[in-house]
Amino acid sequence: MRKIIFILFVFLFVNISNFANEIIYQDTIKQAKPTKKEQFEKSNLEKNKKLNDDEEFDEFEEFENLDEKSSQNDDEFENLEPEENKELNSNKQCKNMDEGISDYLLWILWILFFTVMAGVFVRFEILRNTRAIFLIAGILLMGFYRGACPCPISSIQNLFLWIIGEDINWQTTVWFLALIPITYFFGKVWCGWICHLGALQEFLFLPTKVKILHSEKSQKIMRIIRKILFVILIIQLLMTRTILFDKIDPFKVAFNLFATNTTAWILFFLMLISSLFIYRPFCKTVCPIGLVLGWIAKIPFASVIGQNGDCRACSICNNACKIRAITRDDKFSKLDNQECIACGECLTDCKKNAISFYKKTKIHSDKIDLKKLN
Repeated sequence: MRKIIFILFVFLFVNISNFANEIIYQDTIKQAKPTKKEQFEKSNLEKNKKLNDDEEFDEFEEFENLDEKSSQNDDEFENLEPEENKELNSNKQCKNMDEGISDYLLWILWILFFTVMAGVFVRFEILRNTRAIFLIAGILLMGFYRGACPCPISSIQNLFLWIIGEDINWQTTVWFLALIPITYFFGKVWCGWICHLGALQEFLFLPTKVKILHSEKSQKIMRIIRKILFVILIIQLLMTRTILFDKIDPFKVAFNLFATNTTAWILFFLMLISSLFIYRPFCKTVCPIGLVLGWIAKIPFASVIGQNGDCRACSICNNACKIRAITRDDKFSKLDNQECIACGECLTDCKKNAISFYKKTKIHSDKIDLKKLN
């Protein structure tokens, strides 16, 4: 109960702060961006300069009449401006891109820096306890403060659009591209330590005795669903050549309490309810970032979790793994590094210190059986 109250308190407090920031931002837009009236008058002025012939005098008079009408309808233009601001509110990516290349990249570089830091911390037991701090910071900064936009899901879509020839701002692809080498050397620490989408689901999760979708078979089904949705995403990008996910992103609804369509609200409530009973359901069944970064575990010498031969085939690591990268059959556990989010829980709980980070080789594969080696 204390956990629920704490989450609700943080959720409301940060949303109020975010709402205040939005009001300040909208006021800045009003001051920086010319109104429709000003744009209209400027356009008239430019056209008037070009009117040198007597034959165009009537047209000039018509513009003057329109100018008089515009001056009489100042209130009308003021009423239209909130609609513009509402549209800007619904797409915070415009806000982020307006910051300029240096500010945008600086923000991304800081996130990548802390991702690398998490990759170091997870390798030391004394530092693994700081994971909750990283997750909370991700929720507050990338979630509530930035409104969950941009994020690596947009970055990977922009990368694909660039590959098929679309004119894409290169900085929007940096986030995902940088996560590839980071994952290669440190594992999927982005998913387990930093990602604000995964963190929100994790804090919503309420462990119960009722085990929903915990079996190895159910994990395989969810992974198949994720692959199917990934193919659908690629087809959508090929056909429309635009990012449609931003319009229905349930996390933008969660962090902004605002949506422009009913579908986004439905997906938000679906994510909210499923997260209460299933650990990170979006990560398991939808997220393209986790899917693609998981493939890196198949590359030779990539960072993977393996065992040193001291494993006794107990179920401690299996019980510690909430993401279900470690599943259990009748006799021993199985680890799939493609699904591992490098949270480090299994390393901390293992009493024999039998598992650790290794480089992928024939001995330490991406998929291993956690049992005593012959």
